[in-house]
Amino acid sequence: MSKLQKAAWVNLIVVSTCVIVAVPIFLLLAGMNTKGIDYIFIFFIVGSLTSLGAYVLYRKKSPEASFDEREKMIYRRAFILAACALTIFLGGVCIIPFFVLGGQSVIKVYYLPLIFLSTLFAAQFVHSTAILIQCALEDEDGQ
Repeated sequence: MSKLQKAAWVNLIVVSTCVIVAVPIFLLLAGMNTKGIDYIFIFFIVGSLTSLGAYVLYRKKSPEASFDEREKMIYRRAFILAACALTIFLGGVCIIPFFVLGGQSVIKVYYLPLIFLSTLFAAQFVHSTAILIQCALEDEDGQ
């Protein structure tokens, strides 16, 4: 298993864990109908420091330094696919409520961080999955 595949598996596990942890917290904050600034700020700081610490421990050097040309091509294609998925997902999340609720309706502000984070999680999920699928397909073709 290459470093690219290992990184994709780690990203997939981290993204899934973040979604499992973040969704109940945001639902709790939305249920409490809090202003959310204090709680989200504390949650963001703790999450950022934890993520940064895990990143520093996991990555010793630049991941692209040890990629060969095939892995760089796979990474590039996966990034393009993730960018397209991000655009489609964000467009759907923003436009579907417009058509369902109408132009004069109002959504609650605490949905905005949820939309932002879910878009990032979806893009990272698509990116990691695309890397793993492309590596599996190329390994299958090579054998």
